[in-house]
Amino acid sequence: MRILLLLAFVIFFNVAFSQELKFESPDFEKIVLAKYPEIDINNNHKIEKKEAALLKKLDLMEQNLTTAKDVNFFKNLEYLSLTINQLRELKLNDFKQLQELYCARNNLTKLEITNMPQLKRLGCGRNELEKVSLVNCPNLESLNLMDNKITALDVSPFKYLKYLSVDANKLKSLDISQNPELIQFAINDNDISQIDITKNQKLRMNILYMDDHVKIIGTSEQIKNYKKAPVVIGN
Repeated sequence: MRILLLLAFVIFFNVAFSQELKFESPDFEKIVLAKYPEIDINNNHKIEKKEAALLKKLDLMEQNLTTAKDVNFFKNLEYLSLTINQLRELKLNDFKQLQELYCARNNLTKLEITNMPQLKRLGCGRNELEKVSLVNCPNLESLNLMDNKITALDVSPFKYLKYLSVDANKLKSLDISQNPELIQFAINDNDISQIDITKNQKLRMNILYMDDHVKIIGTSEQIKNYKKAPVVIGN
């Protein structure tokens, strides 16, 4: 009886973890296996559906990736980094558990992020983006799109946004009136001539980065407390 139970367990285990995934890039699977060998529960040197579902963190920084389509097999991720690669576009949707996404320093010209209800931090600076699509990411708290070519940006859906960096883009205006939780922003090195902060009563007036010529529209208390933010020298 013990042998039969053991055999049944082995059969069940093999069936449960035998849904092999068809990766578009074989190198992608190899990279993930090399960084996270523990994902290969049945030791067959393949990532299967049930195994991929268990992965919560995926850090693929500096892996010379040219495509990230295979990331979509890992829908239960809470953390994803694709920073410093060679991606031209990134389209991700329905990552219901993802809280942090980083894709800075690629060659991105297209960014489409859809249906990520838990996403809190998105960093996608130093790319070639002219526009971005961020749909159904209601809990976003930190958004960094610095050093791109963005000409227009709608941040009104992000009611809980606290930190916003869009410096070194091509914005002519920015409406932050729907972001009452905003604490800090960087809008310098754009074509913005004025910014209305009257609806942003939580702003820390000494860490707002903007060009000297930008006209600030705010309450008398805000204007009184405004101090030019210290210059940050990058590397």
